[in-house]
Amino acid sequence: MPAADAIDLVIADRVCGSVARRAAECVAAGVAGFCLRDHILELDDTGLDLAGRSHHLDQAAHVLRQAGFIGAWRNEQLELRPDPQAPALAQVDRCVVRVLGITTYSVHLNGHTAEGQLVVARRAAHKRVDPGLWDNLAGGIVTAGESVHDALVREAYEEAGLDITSMSLQQGARLRVRRPINEGTLVEFVHVFDVDLPAGLQPSNRDGEVERFETRAIPAVLAAIERGEFTVEAALATLDSLERRGNCQANSSASAA
Repeated sequence: MPAADAIDLVIADRVCGSVARRAAECVAAGVAGFCLRDHILELDDTGLDLAGRSHHLDQAAHVLRQAGFIGAWRNEQLELRPDPQAPALAQVDRCVVRVLGITTYSVHLNGHTAEGQLVVARRAAHKRVDPGLWDNLAGGIVTAGESVHDALVREAYEEAGLDITSMSLQQGARLRVRRPINEGTLVEFVHVFDVDLPAGLQPSNRDGEVERFETRAIPAVLAAIERGEFTVEAALATLDSLERRGNCQANSSASAA
């Protein structure tokens, strides 16, 4: 859930995010076109197109960064789409999406071995969200102009050193997650995929975002999920995969949750 004092972010007459009041006040005071009234931070959309909205959001990001609400610029553009069926309203740097509570889209890849185990990854200690927690084999954000499939291929290579284009892939659920994090609110649609890994394959991280990989039996993964050692998104993606594959232990864990 967003902060108790959260303000709706309205762009192009759509609720597109959720902003803590102090951050909303900062944007309204520092960026022309934004107005704070009642429980709404709204951008005046008169005459604006995608480029115009993107410009205003870029200014908002700079103002929030100068005020200490966000850290380093990410130089990674994401599309502002309130829901999967909606067209993109704008583009925004990744650094500000959690502060503004903007919906993002991601891919998560479960790695299954021929022996019925899972290959899981421990997130690097420097990660801004959930450092040190366990994750799926690979996963990450879908960037502006990128398809879900292209994002999956890219993330599998960057995070695990895998070329999955010739591997056996299965598509799972599309899950919606909304939870508070230190920067603000994480709102995300998670696209779940499985890959059947060839025997003897050893993943190798290339982007510095994974500390190490482990191959674990399913009961050990489920026990770690119950202890809170996995990210929320990875836990849900894992349970979706195991349930689709008929794992009774996954069904029991999901029911208990």
